[in-house]
Amino acid sequence: MISSLIKRKTLAAIAAEAYAKKKRLAVPLAGFPGCDLLGISIKVAQQNYGMHYNCIEALVAQLKPDAAFMIMDLSVEANAMGLPVRFPIDESSSVEHHPISNIDELDHLRRINILQDARIQSYIKTIEMMKLGLPDNVLVGAFIIGPVTLAGLLEGAQQVAMDSMLEPEKLDELCKFSTSVIIEYARCLVNAGADIICILEPTGVILGPKQFERFSGYYVNHILQSYKYAGVDTVLHICGNTMHLIDGMVKSGAGALSIDSPETGVDIVKVLQKVPQNVAIIGNVNPTKIMKDGCAELVSQTTKDLLEKTVKFPNFILSTGCDLPPGTPLKNMQTFMETARNFNF
Repeated sequence: MISSLIKRKTLAAIAAEAYAKKKRLAVPLAGFPGCDLLGISIKVAQQNYGMHYNCIEALVAQLKPDAAFMIMDLSVEANAMGLPVRFPIDESSSVEHHPISNIDELDHLRRINILQDARIQSYIKTIEMMKLGLPDNVLVGAFIIGPVTLAGLLEGAQQVAMDSMLEPEKLDELCKFSTSVIIEYARCLVNAGADIICILEPTGVILGPKQFERFSGYYVNHILQSYKYAGVDTVLHICGNTMHLIDGMVKSGAGALSIDSPETGVDIVKVLQKVPQNVAIIGNVNPTKIMKDGCAELVSQTTKDLLEKTVKFPNFILSTGCDLPPGTPLKNMQTFMETARNFNF
């Protein structure tokens, strides 16, 4: 559906062009199910760029989506700075504890060049392989962590919430540092061939609107400004109920907002009514209740209902509310895509 000649357009513009042809872009956030397809562990895929690419390639071959993202990983930047990270065999890696208690402790982290980290380089190499190996009509998407979420990995999400109210200057310093780290990684992913950068900011959901704009949206804008001339669009993804944050997410400058499923309290029609049409809204089929645990008939009906609810909005892109978990049946993912392709306006 998407020609390589239009890859420098925004996601909202590409979605609108498809809409004019009575089609919808369909982009399930799928990474871990590729490990299931190949029978390899998540740990291997997150540490071996060749196997990581093979997982994404296998999913693209089966689903033929309009965009494909690498495996979602919220620990890669933190790991590169030496934070303690747990690597289970069949679950995504995660930061075990949060070592920073005051700003002075950032000094030794400032000396680390994260671009020399092996896992950072593995993810950059994965994007290079996706750009070279996937079909030209599939947009290549990369994930980076958000500034307030990385601050949360440094000092703990609960401490971030407290600092946003009691020590805002401290949290500003943490987010400023996080942003400088993220920008370096983001630029390398863009140079490797990413068409889309998706900023993962789950910790942002715990903030109020004003705190979100100060500690997340402001720094998200700095990140996307760092590669704005590369023709790469930015998706801002926040898990949970983000209805109170939609205005701030739009103000961040992100070209697209990825929102969670209705079960979290998100009303996608209200979101679409709220945002300008030059901002794409991506969502929001439940990745666990519907896609993993539901039957194919439930996937089909849920996807069709969502397409019908959003039929008046050219800036809507069909997706899942978050990354699909391991064990998501291939049949359900295929049904999701088939329902999207066969939907009639």
